[in-house]
Amino acid sequence: MVIMMALTVEYFLMIFHFNHKQLFLALICGLLFTLAIAAKAEPYLAYKNNLKCMACHVNPNGGGLRNDFGRSYGQQLLPSKAASYDSTKLAKLTQFLTLGADARFNGTFQQDDNGNNNQSFAIASTQLYLNIALPTTGLSFYIDQQVAPGTAINREAFIMYKFASGNFIKAGKLFLPYGLRIEDDSAFIRQATGMNFDNSDNGVEFALDYSNTTVNFFVSNGTSQASNNDNKFLYGARAEHLFSHFRVGATAVLNDGEQQVQQYNLYGGANWGNFTFLSEIDYLILGNANSFDQSDINQLVTLAEINYQWQKGVNLKFTAEYFDSDLDVAQNQQTRYSFVVEYTPFANIQLRLGYRQQDDIPQKPQQNNDLLFVQSHFYF
Repeated sequence: MVIMMALTVEYFLMIFHFNHKQLFLALICGLLFTLAIAAKAEPYLAYKNNLKCMACHVNPNGGGLRNDFGRSYGQQLLPSKAASYDSTKLAKLTQFLTLGADARFNGTFQQDDNGNNNQSFAIASTQLYLNIALPTTGLSFYIDQQVAPGTAINREAFIMYKFASGNFIKAGKLFLPYGLRIEDDSAFIRQATGMNFDNSDNGVEFALDYSNTTVNFFVSNGTSQASNNDNKFLYGARAEHLFSHFRVGATAVLNDGEQQVQQYNLYGGANWGNFTFLSEIDYLILGNANSFDQSDINQLVTLAEINYQWQKGVNLKFTAEYFDSDLDVAQNQQTRYSFVVEYTPFANIQLRLGYRQQDDIPQKPQQNNDLLFVQSHFYF
């Protein structure tokens, strides 16, 4: 494990020094990095079991309401002690109406390079899910509603039609399919790209679903949760293929708004024994809307994650992140390293203890900080 961590850090240090001409090579190397390791929910759970997200979730792209298999996995296989009850009786109000929930409560302590401390308890998020499946039609209506903290916010609300072939089409308010759908919205790959669980969009998605391959096409307003106030849209496509012990995928997005934004990524994951590896590399081109300066801003974002199942119900997670907000500007990179212990003592509750170190440029000492956190996560 120590060797793999060292290789991960060394890999990122190599990327830090790439210039623009070498960027394409960096992306290819990121993919080869994933494949090389593979030669031998949290998305790592899907990668660990070599399953698609739809194996456990009602939403084929993952996250949110769990289906019967997902609830069974959370009761029997994930925790240290399997449940003696069936939560399906709680989740399924009728044969065609299903409920679910997630709730996370955090305690944090943070200290920056200026010596400032901040500690607090907070409800990180609480969601309720509802799915109505109309019998024999392939039609369903899905809602993902955040009820805390603060005021209620609708995250997803869409109609989905599943064809007999397994292909599907969705219309409404969606989380767009993009790269790794990790739960941590503060991750650089989630913040820099805007593809996170705080940022759904109104649009349409069509997916071709085969046994080991899924291809998603989507069009949306490109304005997050706001209404579209022009005639321009966001266009995107994602493709992912599962091999025997690993998977690879790629996403391309064009947001044709006032500031045209292009986003490309390569991502993948692998499983080897009790180790599960995930990685993603994103390249962003931000069009400059200032007519006096037509130069684009090019950004590079990376993440590598190692999960180790120490024993049933206990997962150790190490994550290394890198973000360069402008490849034309020297010494403006941010790095972040996290170590998290996840303990699921019994069904429907998970406890997490984590430490995170973030390093920013010297001119921003308030963003150079150490964070210690604990979290309780209730799910069903």
